[in-house]
Amino acid sequence: MFERAGDLAATPQTPGSDPAREAFPGWMAQYGPALRAYFRKKAGAAEAEDLVQEVFLAMQARGGTEGIEHVGRYIFRVAANVMAGRNRPGTWRWSEHATLDELILADECSPERALIAKETLEDLLAALKASPPRAAQAFILHRFEQLPYDEIARRMGVSVKAVEMHVRRTMERVMLLMEART
Repeated sequence: MFERAGDLAATPQTPGSDPAREAFPGWMAQYGPALRAYFRKKAGAAEAEDLVQEVFLAMQARGGTEGIEHVGRYIFRVAANVMAGRNRPGTWRWSEHATLDELILADECSPERALIAKETLEDLLAALKASPPRAAQAFILHRFEQLPYDEIARRMGVSVKAVEMHVRRTMERVMLLMEART
């Protein structure tokens, strides 16, 4: 069941390509369902998708799977660490981050921080525009209105799985745009 890192790294790479970014959809397809089930059991359905995304962000930040003998085991170790860290004091959580107005009005906002915030907002808006309308709606309701998946599903008249898929795919678009900028 667990793949060796060499299997993912064996794909030919073009100069300037980013193996971690290219492997991301494969990680999502292969390990996403099992991670969602793990987090639903540990943290509940409302938080599962966000926690899965934290695991994949950590994998991308690491730069891929090179040097990892058992990728699946490693990903689930990262998942356990995400679970352990979610209640730690000082841990960043989307639901606790500042609103856009607070970021814009912050007095100590450096020019560099303002530029990063502007670029991030541009990437987010571009991803929302590139997304199907229902996917963008689900993403906005979850990330900005902070509604749980079951409430979004009820409002949109779709299944919770459909909402999870919409939010995940929109988040993937945002991450790809942000990666392309760097």
